[in-house]
Amino acid sequence: MPVILTACTQRKRVTHNPFLCARDLPKGALKQVADVWSARRKTARSVGRAQELYSGRSFIEATKAAQVAQAALYIVSAGLGLVHGNDEVPSYNLTVSKGGPDCVLDKIEDGRSEADWWMALGAAQTLHEVFDRSDNLIVLALPSPYLRMIAPALSSLTDEACDRIRIVGGRDAPDLDPRLELARLPYDDRLDGPQSPLPGTKSDFASRSARHFVEEILLKAPHATAETHRELVEAALSTWTRPVAKAGARMSDADVKSIVRDHWARAGGHSTKLLRILRDELNIACEQKRFSRLAAEIREERTR
Repeated sequence: MPVILTACTQRKRVTHNPFLCARDLPKGALKQVADVWSARRKTARSVGRAQELYSGRSFIEATKAAQVAQAALYIVSAGLGLVHGNDEVPSYNLTVSKGGPDCVLDKIEDGRSEADWWMALGAAQTLHEVFDRSDNLIVLALPSPYLRMIAPALSSLTDEACDRIRIVGGRDAPDLDPRLELARLPYDDRLDGPQSPLPGTKSDFASRSARHFVEEILLKAPHATAETHRELVEAALSTWTRPVAKAGARMSDADVKSIVRDHWARAGGHSTKLLRILRDELNIACEQKRFSRLAAEIREERTR
């Protein structure tokens, strides 16, 4: 059966275990921080299967893609390493994305990367085991920070394993192994244009691309080479146009946060909905990373 790798999400259906928050980790060297986190993880109570823990459009689209392809769904997690969708897991709050209070990289004093952290969790070995168990296609539907996080582990794969990879996200992960660059499929901003059936935000781009690839390409050509898959994706997108950029109003962090607070209940605290309200309804310019940071700050305020 095929395999789809998607990313964990900050939004979870179960309130996180207060014992499993990166903000409460002691600062130290990589191994020290990883050892403390791993010890806490092992003693934390599971709240259910991984595929039932995460929420948000990004995860929903990846789940739909896995269902259509009848694929095994694996989640690349900054807190748990690599887990199968059916694995029992705890709820936690840890990320490698800068800007929030639970970014674990802020706890590591010897200047390490997200890839170093993931390797310290022992996740590279799990990734290799997944590849060893499967001889089918493996679709990497990962945003850039997560693709960068697993890139060193991917670089040690065999040529045969690399031939089975298709990458549908991670457009800002430029320094991949040359063998993996051949696995990239040409999804771009046309997926957000007026002809696209799956427009969305940057945060769910990889998962939306995976769903399109599975439904429109993979089901029709399941055994095609990476080169053929690239050609089929390009042909499918060739008549689509890119979205017209709208010049939104610029606001300070304080003003943006004030507006987000006003619409928080209406959007149920969902970051994707809040960003759409900000951009589409109110025509306010706010870069994705900046918005994620501001939304995280507001979410923290509301939990105090």
